[in-house]
Amino acid sequence: MKLLDLGRARTLAEGLGTRKNSPTLREVLNPQAIARKLNAVILFYSLGPEKSYLWAVTATRTSVFVLPKEQEIESHVQTYQKAILRSSDALREANVDGRYLYDTIVAPAASMIPDGAKVFVIPDGGLNGLNFETLLKPGVEKLHYWIEDVTLTNANSIRLLSRLDSVSSSSEANNLLLIGNPVSSGSEYESLRNAPAEVDEVKRHFQADRETVLTQAEAVPSAYETVRPDRFEYIHFVAHGTASRLSPLDSAVVLSASAAHPEDYKLYAREIVHHPLHARLVTISSCYGSGLRAYAGEELVGLSWAFLRAGAHDVIGALWEVNDASTPQLMDRLYGGLENGSKPDEALRAAKLEMMRSEGVTRKPMYWAAFQLYAGS
Repeated sequence: MKLLDLGRARTLAEGLGTRKNSPTLREVLNPQAIARKLNAVILFYSLGPEKSYLWAVTATRTSVFVLPKEQEIESHVQTYQKAILRSSDALREANVDGRYLYDTIVAPAASMIPDGAKVFVIPDGGLNGLNFETLLKPGVEKLHYWIEDVTLTNANSIRLLSRLDSVSSSSEANNLLLIGNPVSSGSEYESLRNAPAEVDEVKRHFQADRETVLTQAEAVPSAYETVRPDRFEYIHFVAHGTASRLSPLDSAVVLSASAAHPEDYKLYAREIVHHPLHARLVTISSCYGSGLRAYAGEELVGLSWAFLRAGAHDVIGALWEVNDASTPQLMDRLYGGLENGSKPDEALRAAKLEMMRSEGVTRKPMYWAAFQLYAGS
């Protein structure tokens, strides 16, 4: 596990152009101490052509479990994702893939994961595109989504989790940089119909003198540097996002083009990593509409890497294309929780649970499970 984790941390450092900070074997890695510090359970996955592995780490022990081969697991992931993106009600339909995935990749370590636990998932391969919250867990009384039992956060390596420190409020506590609702850059990126509503929902949770809001023609890539993003505790983008897990520096937030440079409308990861952050939370809210992309989840991991490397404590990114009509509702509940003192993982989970427990269409995982929390600054 330590060698695999080192490889992932090095790949991340080199992919972001920070080889001089690339970890080495000389760094002491004590997974149990990290789990103890985080008061959490860590699930570390490695998928292979013949068999796969899960290392489950708690404050007191590390256990390894042998899982099926990569192809078998990823086949169920893809089928389950397709069902979710068809807007199926996985729980009421007792989806067989959702049940298989919980039984296969989580249940072996279930005795190490008490209800109410914080869980950090370090996925591999196709598991990067799976929101573990949607897995169907059998219970004493009924089948339910795993989100009801645990608070989940994704990470890229244990080494990055070891650097995860508590966030202290800045002198400008609860301040917000909100960039979005950009002018459409053409047919490739359609206008976000509900972006104005989301901007309004997020703004109302902050004091007017503690927020900087850049929309429409002001939401250009160069504005990100100009406003000095290191000053803000919360940064929120209401825009399309493009990213690549294999080439994270090509990831970008799609903003407005400037009049002087009409071709310059993307804020690239290569620019993001050069502007240090102290943000408690960066949210990349990509409201694409109701299109189907069966397996695009792992791509946005690349964009989150850049913000984490720049210094953000947590990043929220979208796993798939979502119906942008539901996103303002989710973000309103997220920031309401933050405003009331909840941590980002707790606030995001509470917002999702409220939607999931409704009787409307937003109870389906397509609507509440699209956004996922990444940590590891």
